[in-house]
Amino acid sequence: MVRLSINLGKEQGVRPTDIVGAIASHTNIPGKSIGKIHIQEHRSMVDVPEELLAQVLGRAGDLTIRRFPVEMQKA
Repeated sequence: MVRLSINLGKEQGVRPTDIVGAIASHTNIPGKSIGKIHIQEHRSMVDVPEELLAQVLGRAGDLTIRRFPVEMQKA
């Protein structure tokens, strides 16, 4: 698993289901393959399988969560 950092957190009302839903639907990977999620005040961390890293980061520019644009990078 590889940990990714997302620019959204509790302040934006982000929940784990929001993160899983956004990543799974935009990258066409099963939600159950997404690992641990840690939501902090201004940022969130999510674990994805290493073999799916390029696919997830490649589609990150199209991603929104709760109408906020997502910036995602390797943590």
